[in-house]
Amino acid sequence: MDFFARQDQARRSTLLLIAQFSMAVTGTILLVYFLPVAVWYFYRTSEVSADTVVQWWHPEWFIGVCGATLIVVLGGALLKIAELRRGGGSSVAAMLGGREIAPSTEDFFERRLRNIVEEMAIASGVPVPPVYVMKKEKGINAFAAGFGTNDAVVAVTYGTMTGLTRDELQGVIAHEFSHILNKDMALNIKLIGFLHGLLIIGLTGRVLLEVAGNIGRSRDGGKLAAPILAAALVLIAVGFSGFFFGNMIKASISRHRERLADASAVQFTRNPGGLASALKKIGGLAYGSRIRSPKAGQASHMFFGNGLKRSLFSTHPPLKKRIQWLEPGFTGKFERVSYESLYAHLHKTEGAPIPKESGKENDRFFNMAAASGLTGSNARPPTATADRTASSPPKNLHLNGHQLLESVGQPMEKHVATAKALIASIPDRVREYAGSPYGARTLVYFLLLDSREEILRAQMRIIKHMAEPDVFQTLEKALPNLGKIEPALRLPIIDLTIPALRFLSVGQYRAFIQVVKALVEADEQTDVFEYALQRILTHHLDPLFEGRTRKRPANYYSIRGLVPETSVLLSVLARKCHTFGVEAASAFLAAIEVIDDPKSEFALIDQSECTWEKLDQALDKLNEGSGLVKKQVLSAALTCMLFDREITIEEVELFRAIASTLDCPVPPWVTPLELEPE
Repeated sequence: MDFFARQDQARRSTLLLIAQFSMAVTGTILLVYFLPVAVWYFYRTSEVSADTVVQWWHPEWFIGVCGATLIVVLGGALLKIAELRRGGGSSVAAMLGGREIAPSTEDFFERRLRNIVEEMAIASGVPVPPVYVMKKEKGINAFAAGFGTNDAVVAVTYGTMTGLTRDELQGVIAHEFSHILNKDMALNIKLIGFLHGLLIIGLTGRVLLEVAGNIGRSRDGGKLAAPILAAALVLIAVGFSGFFFGNMIKASISRHRERLADASAVQFTRNPGGLASALKKIGGLAYGSRIRSPKAGQASHMFFGNGLKRSLFSTHPPLKKRIQWLEPGFTGKFERVSYESLYAHLHKTEGAPIPKESGKENDRFFNMAAASGLTGSNARPPTATADRTASSPPKNLHLNGHQLLESVGQPMEKHVATAKALIASIPDRVREYAGSPYGARTLVYFLLLDSREEILRAQMRIIKHMAEPDVFQTLEKALPNLGKIEPALRLPIIDLTIPALRFLSVGQYRAFIQVVKALVEADEQTDVFEYALQRILTHHLDPLFEGRTRKRPANYYSIRGLVPETSVLLSVLARKCHTFGVEAASAFLAAIEVIDDPKSEFALIDQSECTWEKLDQALDKLNEGSGLVKKQVLSAALTCMLFDREITIEEVELFRAIASTLDCPVPPWVTPLELEPE
C-alpha cells in the first residue's frame, strides 16, 4: 500500500471511529434510559403487589433521554476537539507537561534530539516540527500530535532523550514520523475528543455525588439528597460503560496502527536493531514506558510505548511481540538496566554529559528566550558567511519520475542519508540564523536577494524601509556571500527556519510576509523558486497566524470533478518548464495521457492565463481530492515536467512545493540512485 492509498485508508479509519462512537453513544442512551426505569420498577414492586404491571416503554421519556445524552456526549466531544484544534499538537504536548526545546539550544541532549528530528523531517519532505520534552517523565516514551504537518509536534520524555543512544532515539523518532505521514495524529486527537464525550456522563455523576453528599449533611436535606444520589449512581454506572466502550475503541484502532508504525520506522532507517534496542530498554527499566501525568489516560493510544498499567484493552501490542517482529530470535528475557548504566554508556560511546536529575532541573534547561537572547526582535545572530558549501549537484537532473512519485510519504534510508548530507552542507552561520526568529527572517530575505545590481538595490531599499534597521545592516554585511548558497540547499534551509518563525507575533509575521512579497515583486516577475518559497511559507504558517487552514476534507473521489483545476496545473507546468509553445503543448498532451479517464476533457490554457495566482486557486481546490486523485494529478505533473527528460533543481523545488501543499510530502531527491538510464 502506497502513501496515497494510506491517506484514503486513514479517512476510512475515521469513518470506522465515527461508527464505533455512534454505537457506543447508542449503548449509552439505552443505559441512561433503562437504568432509571429498572430502578423505578424495583422501587414500585417493593411498595405494591407483585401483580402490578410496570410499563417499560415511555416514548416521551426516551426522546428526552436521547436529546439530553446527545447534547452532553456530542457537545463534550466537539468542544474537546475544538479546544485541541485551536492549539494543535502543542496543546496536547502542553496538556501532558511538555516544554518546547528552542531551535537554538546548546544542551547536548536537546541538540542531539533536534538534529535527529531535523534529519527525519527533511528526509520526509515535511517542515521541521516543534520538539517537546516531558521533563518530569523518567519512563521511555514519545508521541506525535497534531491535525496535520502544519501543526504537528514531536514529544519525548526526559528518560527517552537522556537514556537512549542515537540509533535508538532515531528509531523512536522514525516511528513517530510514520504517525505524522500516515495521518494517525488527526485520528488520535479526534479519538481523545470522542472519548471525552463518552466519559463526561460519568464525570457529571461524580459531581452530583458530591452535591448529594453536601445536601445530605444539611438539616432536612435527606429527602432532597436521595433522588440526587440515585441520579448520581446511575450516571456513574453509565460513565463506567463509557469508560469500557472508550477503551475498547482505543484498543481496536491503536494496536494495528502501532504495528504499521514499527514497520514504517524500519523502512525509514533500515535499522531494526535500533528500534528493538529501545523497546528492550523499556522492558528492562524499572520505570518502563510509564507516564505519570494525570492526563496520560486521555492520550494513552498516542504513545510509543504503553504509558499506563496493563489492562484488558491495552492500546499497544505486547512488548515481547513487538521486539520479535523486529528480531525473530528474541527470547522475551529483558536485561535489567538503570539510568546510571544508561548515562554511563552514553558518556562512553557518544561523549554525553551526565545529566542532572530531571525532577531537580530548573526552567533554564528548557527556557527558549532569555538564555539564548534570540527570541527578541533586537537579537543579532552573527553575520552569515559561507563556512562550507555543499558539493554542487548538476544544474539539470535526469530524474526517474516513477521513483520520485513512489517516494511520496514513504522515505527510505537513502533519503535520511541525503538529508544528513544536506544539513551537513549548510554553512554553520546559516544554521545559526535558522535557529532564531530574527535570524530566520533575515535568512529568508537573503535567499530572495537578486544578483542583478539594479534589482538588488531596489530590494535593499525595500528592506531598509519595511524591515527592522538591524536587518538591513546585517544583510549589507552579508552581500559578499550572495550566490554562495547552493540551489539544492535552499528548500532544506527554509524547512529549518519554520520552527523559529513560529515564535513570531501575529504582527511580526504579517510584516515579514509583506517584506517577502515586496522582495519577490521587486523585478516585477516571480520565478519558480520565489513561488515555491512563498507557497511553502504561507501554507505552513498561515494556519498558525491567520487562523486559516488550507486543509480541506476529501470531496472528490474522481478527477472528473477537478478537470478545470487539473488543466490549470498542467498548463502552468507546461508553460513554465518548457520554453517553446510546441514543446509545452506536447508536454501537456503527454501528461493527460497518464490520467486514465477518457471522458474527462482537459484543455491547455493560454500563456497569459498561466499565472501563479491561478495555480494557487487550482491547488486549493485539488487539495479536496482523495489520495488516489492526488496520485493521478502528481503523476501527470511529473510527466509534464519530465517531458524533455531533464528537470532543473528549481523545477524539482516547484514540484515539491506543489506536492507539499497537497499534503503529499516529497523526500529530497537522491541523485545517484534516481538518475534515469541514458
